[in-house]
Amino acid sequence: MDKVRLLLADDHRIVREGLKMILESSPRYTVVEEANNGDELVAKAMSSKPDLIISDLKMPGISVIDSCKSMKEQLPELKVMILTAYDESEDVFRALDSHVDGYVMKDTGPEQILHTMDMVMMGYSCFQSKLQRRRKEEADVVFTEREQEIFELIVENLSNQEIAHRLYISEATVKTHVSSILRKTGQPNRSQAVLYGLKKGMVRVPR
Repeated sequence: MDKVRLLLADDHRIVREGLKMILESSPRYTVVEEANNGDELVAKAMSSKPDLIISDLKMPGISVIDSCKSMKEQLPELKVMILTAYDESEDVFRALDSHVDGYVMKDTGPEQILHTMDMVMMGYSCFQSKLQRRRKEEADVVFTEREQEIFELIVENLSNQEIAHRLYISEATVKTHVSSILRKTGQPNRSQAVLYGLKKGMVRVPR
């Protein structure tokens, strides 16, 4: 069976070298070209006609998201996979619209990267960004009725003592609930928890 020919693009040489070792650890893949910016990626794709492009998202020159459609028009069998440290929703949606075949985070394990490449070569669209995991994690944050009540009072900038007085409970009990709120939101202090809660719609600014 012929090996899948790869074009590897990243503007950091040390990253390319590390990825090349991972990708070529599979007998199925071989790196035939490398590029260190978006313009070089397009030029080398046209000249070498790889089966699969593995590209960083944020490189100098044209973005792989912007060049993907035109490359695929000239190379209909080409598959494109983004391997990146960025998982902003706008980037993910733009990648989908541009017919990118795969979107994987750089901190993904080698076996999962190779598995995703296999799936992409089989014709599947594989988007495995942290965005999906983060949405699930956020959806899993559930406060008790008392925690929600205390969280809303924290937004009003009440101290633990004032919250205890308002709710007719001990200050120690308030501290226990506050600690739980910080743990569930993953924030280091009350101020960060409030910002996080407002951003995620967990609480609202009082009127």
